[in-house]
Amino acid sequence: MFNLRLIAMAAMALGTAALPGLASAQTTPAWMHVDAAKKTVNFDVLMAANGNNGGLNFNGYHHGELTITIPVGWHVDMNVTNKGAGAIPHSLEILKIAEGIPQQGSEPPAFDGAETVDLTNGMNVGQSDHATFTADTPGKYWIFCGVPNHGVGGMCGRTGGPFPRANGPAPAATGRRQLGRKS
Repeated sequence: MFNLRLIAMAAMALGTAALPGLASAQTTPAWMHVDAAKKTVNFDVLMAANGNNGGLNFNGYHHGELTITIPVGWHVDMNVTNKGAGAIPHSLEILKIAEGIPQQGSEPPAFDGAETVDLTNGMNVGQSDHATFTADTPGKYWIFCGVPNHGVGGMCGRTGGPFPRANGPAPAATGRRQLGRKS
């Protein structure tokens, strides 16, 4: 399974309260569209969706607030848009996890097609692109904003392992909120 989890970049206390609009149990949020018959999942990913974490967020989530699960062999299409809270450029890339969070995006992505255009310069406010790939290689991965210092600033996600697992359930999402942090 592909577990996408936004991770904390600094030591902080974590809570388990559900995020608004997303139950603490696995669910399918409005920005996730599943076609089990075709084994496809489409995501509407809004970078800088709101002012959370100074605009360094994916769909408003940052620093360990979200886990997404995708079964082996499923086709993933991320419709990625820089919504613009904070009015700065952003990008998205799926990277194989290495020691330490990188300062910026790097080539190649973990899966062919798993990145947006202008990886290190980012897409301007209002620009959109697609990151399209098949979740087929075991390992641990980051979902990452490739603009320098954005990932280390909290605009970085992490997959759990093992990835992927055969005969997994349909894609789902689980949210949680950190204690002591303002969104």
